[in-house]
Amino acid sequence: MIRVLVCIPHFFRRNSAKTEFNNGSNIDSPAERAARFSYCLRQVVAILEETQFQMGSPGQVASEEVRLLPKAASGDVVVVSQAGENLLAEVSYENFVEHVLWDGPPRELGYHCRRVFAERAGEYDLYCFIEDDTAILDPAFFQKFAAFHAAFGDDKILLPNRFEIMGVRDGAWRAYLDAPVFPRHRTPDRPGPDSLTLPNFDGTVRFAKSTNPMSGCYVITDAQLRSWMTMPDFQAPPPSLVSQGVDPMESTQIPMAGRLPIYRPAPENIGFLEVHHVPNGMSKSPGPYPKVLEILGPLAEQRKRRRLARRKGS
Repeated sequence: MIRVLVCIPHFFRRNSAKTEFNNGSNIDSPAERAARFSYCLRQVVAILEETQFQMGSPGQVASEEVRLLPKAASGDVVVVSQAGENLLAEVSYENFVEHVLWDGPPRELGYHCRRVFAERAGEYDLYCFIEDDTAILDPAFFQKFAAFHAAFGDDKILLPNRFEIMGVRDGAWRAYLDAPVFPRHRTPDRPGPDSLTLPNFDGTVRFAKSTNPMSGCYVITDAQLRSWMTMPDFQAPPPSLVSQGVDPMESTQIPMAGRLPIYRPAPENIGFLEVHHVPNGMSKSPGPYPKVLEILGPLAEQRKRRRLARRKGS
């Protein structure tokens, strides 16, 4: 069984008078943030909880109708936050999640997640960092990482693609983010094959090399963690990124500080490995939304006309 340690940085400024952290989802209400955080937390806990089961139809279920099922991955979840500046009181977590407090700069909570990984090096096969508004929905998520590294080794990084659900009129689409990425966020093009392939149930999955290190989530192996721990920028933002104006909240997402070639599922296999940015707000921001609406609006109308035509024909 694959053993996984997941670490989630979590912060919510309860005092609205303190505005230096009011960006992104922190401007949402406590109720909205708590609901999203709870959803994301419960998803990953359910994937890593050692017990899963199959039960009978709704109604009276006898004990013999609950069948325990084997799992391929299990592990632990740690939330790193600051005292009084979190929503853990609104989220039921005590039985399944460990809570670690840190009193450093809030924007560097992700770096303390790395320290948690370092303290537990050797205890797990995979180490996963994921933001508190990003959800893992695929039960085979960690198996796919294990298969990738078993095939291609520890000298490569695999990242999931990040998506949002975007609605235009009465339509809904998966909007995959992060391509292209801002120049200041790109990592160097490290040596390595331009693409890699793995067999899949419906053929092959292709992974394309990328200079985009942003997913809101990364997963590294134990060997990669041990190597990274020896590097000076493991526990603090590297001066080179700070001088480029990269926010520590962004640099903390970059696995191995971009020293290894990064691969993602290629466009034709984009959904093979993915995480959901639950607020669904990046694709609706004033920059891209009008252009997306211009492209997808007519498609929504065409789909509606086809649907009506099929109903009339039947």
